[in-house]
Amino acid sequence: MSASVQKLFTPVDLGSISLKHRVIMAPLTRMRATPPPALAPQPMNVKYYEQRASDGGLIITEATQVSQQGQGYPLTPGIYSDEQVEGWKAITGAVKAKNGLMYAQLWHVGRVSHP
Repeated sequence: MSASVQKLFTPVDLGSISLKHRVIMAPLTRMRATPPPALAPQPMNVKYYEQRASDGGLIITEATQVSQQGQGYPLTPGIYSDEQVEGWKAITGAVKAKNGLMYAQLWHVGRVSHP
């Protein structure tokens, strides 16, 4: 294995968080939330993130709208209702169970929001 590839698997500190390796999952829009008006994460979302979680690794969530008016694409999850927060709690619980870390990509698309 080359030195540059080996470096991927060495620890790194990012501000106040410590990662056991440098492989970070970037945000990917999934469009798999429950249908409107809920737009909440559901069991398939839990499975998706759980499958990608790793010990000491970091996942940045898909774009997560902060209000109903800030939605950019259909079926994207929000984080502004109790039902949505509960869905995200299930996801973060699954990631934490694998000793992974997770941060939310908060999202509001402004004037181009999806009606």
